[in-house]
Amino acid sequence: MSTSALYPLLILLSVGSIHTVTAKENAPPAALNKHFEKAVTSDTVPGINVAVADKNGLVWAKGYGYADLENQVAMTPQHKMRIGSVAKVITAAALMRMVEQGTVELDKPITDYLPDWPAKHPAITLRQLTSHTAGIRHYKAGANEFLLNQPFDTMQSSLALFQQDDLSFAPGSAFAYSTFGWTVVSAVMESATMAAADDQRRFGQIIQQEVFSPLSMHDSALDDQYAIIAHRQRPYSVYEGKLYNSPQTDHSYKWAGGGMIASPADVSRFAVAHLNGEYLSTESVKMLFSKATLNDGQAVEYGVGWNIGFNNYRHRDAYRQNPEIQHMMAAMPNAVMHSGGSMGGITMLILCTDHQRAVTVVKNVDGDESADVFLLALTTLSAYHQQH
Repeated sequence: MSTSALYPLLILLSVGSIHTVTAKENAPPAALNKHFEKAVTSDTVPGINVAVADKNGLVWAKGYGYADLENQVAMTPQHKMRIGSVAKVITAAALMRMVEQGTVELDKPITDYLPDWPAKHPAITLRQLTSHTAGIRHYKAGANEFLLNQPFDTMQSSLALFQQDDLSFAPGSAFAYSTFGWTVVSAVMESATMAAADDQRRFGQIIQQEVFSPLSMHDSALDDQYAIIAHRQRPYSVYEGKLYNSPQTDHSYKWAGGGMIASPADVSRFAVAHLNGEYLSTESVKMLFSKATLNDGQAVEYGVGWNIGFNNYRHRDAYRQNPEIQHMMAAMPNAVMHSGGSMGGITMLILCTDHQRAVTVVKNVDGDESADVFLLALTTLSAYHQQH
């Protein structure tokens, strides 16, 4: 059964929405074009998309290479890219809107919203789920869950993939990244609205009404494989050094944690909107951008959805011995970010809260090691800081 029937509003807005990005045609800071042009000369990088936004709107957006190699379709700023786990921060924004509306509470047990959640599990809260401290497992090794091509009608039905599995640890006692934890978040969100007689919405409708529509994200949608969605990128994968079309996958089990497509322009504008005091309250943004703590008071690197600071990057082998990269990170002490890995897409979003500027870089390929989207994003943001 096609999942598209469940999301008529979202698909109606996605199909035929040929939205023109109104990026200024200002030349980007010196050398940035060369970095991106060089990246797409690689045999394993079909295309890359980049967008920078600040408090005044979109500053620069450009596509490089191809969105579709076989048909020689050039990459454009309008192309909807597989943003992978950057979907988590979009879901987090919708969740905080629901918190502000009083529909859900971050510290209530999820069984208040999901009465069929297995009784054998200890109490889990939304706050723990969104900071990866709930103990819900990630993809199971060897199970090919990342390649799943099975449609699910509702968020609650997709819980069957993992809800009977033992937790990895007692909730609040440790940190372990989990996309499935965000599947639980989406099930809570959907269940909370379906329980209200005057506010019954599927997850896709929640995202449309709480994020995409209020922020005019016309080039964003759930990555529904059955829908006809204008300007959707073609996904590619690298295997043993060679480029292939990515295998078909169905993302209905992880819309919230890794199943959205968006233009980088939409994503960068979305990120900056957190700082204008109009889209979300100051209290909500503080929760999103503050490190969560374990039961023993130890801080983790995530807030509600967002990765807080560069600690997850500055100690990596590729960066820790490079003083220039270290300096660029140090110049943005209050940055928040999220990466995204998809079948056919790798993404990096960085929001510098001090300079009120965001960058999103996406390549339409996974498995490629020649183009580092984190370094491209960091370099782009740093160049704009230096220019202004």
